[in-house]
Amino acid sequence: MEEKLWNRQFVSLFFVNTLNSFGFYMIVSVLSKYLVNLGIALTTAGVIVGMFSITSLFVRPFCGILSDQFNKVRILLFALALESVGMIGYAAAGGAYTMTVFRILNGVGFGIVSTVLIALATYYIPRKNLGEGIGYLGISQVISSAIAPGMGIEIAKITGYRGRFFIAGTFTVIGFLLVFFLRGIYAEGAEGAEGKEKEKGNQRQKKLSVKNMIAVEALGYTGVSAAYSFINGIITSYLLLFAEERGILNIGIYYTVCAVCLFIFKPFSGKLVDKKGIAAALYPAIVLTGVSMFLLGKSVNIEMIVISGILRSIGQGTAMPALQSECIKEVGKERSGVATSTYYLGGDVAQGIGPMIGGAAVGILGYQMLFDLCGVLLMSMLFVFWIIEKRKKGKRTEYEKRVGKSIA
Repeated sequence: MEEKLWNRQFVSLFFVNTLNSFGFYMIVSVLSKYLVNLGIALTTAGVIVGMFSITSLFVRPFCGILSDQFNKVRILLFALALESVGMIGYAAAGGAYTMTVFRILNGVGFGIVSTVLIALATYYIPRKNLGEGIGYLGISQVISSAIAPGMGIEIAKITGYRGRFFIAGTFTVIGFLLVFFLRGIYAEGAEGAEGKEKEKGNQRQKKLSVKNMIAVEALGYTGVSAAYSFINGIITSYLLLFAEERGILNIGIYYTVCAVCLFIFKPFSGKLVDKKGIAAALYPAIVLTGVSMFLLGKSVNIEMIVISGILRSIGQGTAMPALQSECIKEVGKERSGVATSTYYLGGDVAQGIGPMIGGAAVGILGYQMLFDLCGVLLMSMLFVFWIIEKRKKGKRTEYEKRVGKSIA
C-alpha cells in the first residue's frame, strides 16, 4: 500500500463519498413536499420519509460484521447499487406503496455505504494519517450539504422533481463506477481480516454475537460522539423556532458559516490528532462546543448566533474526526467495520432522540434552558473522556509491567 495519503484508492473513495452525499442532500430537503404533491397524506409522508432513518439504524449493527468478514469492495458496490435503484425509483414511483419500497432500499444502501466506505478507506490511509484522512472524508459531506440542496433546487426548476431524483441517482451511479478504480475487486484491504485468505475463512466462521456486532472497546468514544449528535438533532429541529420566537432574521447565515468552518477545521483536527494525540484535540473541542451552546441560548441577534455557530463548528469539526479515528485505532483495522458501525450507531440513536427530548423540554423549560442543558451535557463529556483516558493509561501501564516481568 502506498504511504502517501492522497493515493489513487483514497482519492477514488473520497469522490465516491462526495457523489453519494450529493445524491442524499439533493433529495432530503424536498421529499416530504414531493410526497404531498403526489396526493399522499402529510402523516403518511412523514412515515415514508422516516423509513430511511429506521432502516439505516436497523442495518447498521450488521454492516460492521459483514464489512469485517467479507469483501468490502463487493459489499460497497452492492450497497451503492441499492441506493441508485432507490433514488432513481423515486422518479418512477406514483404512490405511497412504491415510494415506501424505494425509500427502504435507499435507507438500507445508505446505512451500508456509510459504514463500509470508511472501513475500506482505513486500508488505504497510512496509520500516521488516519485522523487526517477521516477528516477529509468528512469534508466531502460538508461540501455536499452546502452545495447539493441549492443545486437540486435549480435542477428542479428545469427538470421538475422527477428529474432531480434521477440526477441524484446518477451521482450515486457514477460513484459506483469509481469503485472500480480501486486495485481490482480483490483490492488490498477489501477482504475482512486484512485480506488474508486464512484469516478470512476463520472470520466467516464467527457467530453473530454482540461482540462481533458492537465494538465494546470503542463505546466510550462513541458516547462522547453521541453527545455531539444529540445537540445536532436539537439545533436542526429547534434553531429556526428559537430565532422566530426572538424575532431574529436571516438564520440561514448560521448554516453557511457552520459549513465553512467545518470545511476548514475537519482536516486540521485530523493532523492535530495524528501528531499530538486525541487529548490535545478533544479537551479544547468539548469546551468550545459547550460554550457555544451557552452563548446560543443567550443570543438576542444574528451576530451572537453566528458566533455561537463558529465556536460550535470549530469544536465539532475538531472532535468528530478525532473520535472516529480513535474508535478504529482502539479495535484495529481488522475490525474497522464494527468500529465504524458502532460509532455511527451511537450518533444515529442520539440524533434521533434529541428532538424528542428537546420537544418535551422546550414546553417546560423554554429554548434558553434547553440550549444551556446541551452545554452542560457537552461539558460533562470532559469528565467522561478523562475517565476513558485514565483507564486506557492504566491498561497500558499494566501491560508494560507484565511484559517487563516476562523479560526479567
